[in-house]
Amino acid sequence: MASLSFKKNYRCFPSLQQCYTGGPFVVSSDGFFIACACNESIKIVDSSNASVRSTIESYSEAVTALTLSPDDKLLFSASHSRQIRVWDLSTRKCVGSWKSHEGFVMGMACHSSEGLLAAAGADGKVLVRDVDGGFCTHYFKGHKGIVSSILFHPDPNRTLVSPK
Repeated sequence: MASLSFKKNYRCFPSLQQCYTGGPFVVSSDGFFIACACNESIKIVDSSNASVRSTIESYSEAVTALTLSPDDKLLFSASHSRQIRVWDLSTRKCVGSWKSHEGFVMGMACHSSEGLLAAAGADGKVLVRDVDGGFCTHYFKGHKGIVSSILFHPDPNRTLVSPK
């Protein structure tokens, strides 16, 4: 009977950590990174190799919506608290926040001018805010139920779209 020989030295390969647990995610405009919900945090993941570049630990509840500014420098997040936060991705610091809807924020979109953020809510409303000032510029109601997504038309002179 032949004797078995076991390997005595092992080389460690980089391992991947959990970076997505379902829920919202957004891909950068250049495709180099993905921001995604992972439990109560937000992971910034390198799309070339799925490694976690950084983690934003900000919530004690689930993240409900994410979007990026057109230049990919700011990340907007919302959670069950109905709070919208603005993150500077170079420092991972919160640079602004405000209460939004009467229900959960279900989707967000940033205008190509980077000056406006639209938020779709479980309360059936759409709110548009000035990013720098944080104040509401437009308030749309009349949807029949939850507004789950929102999108600015790519032409900056066109309209805001949400399902009715």
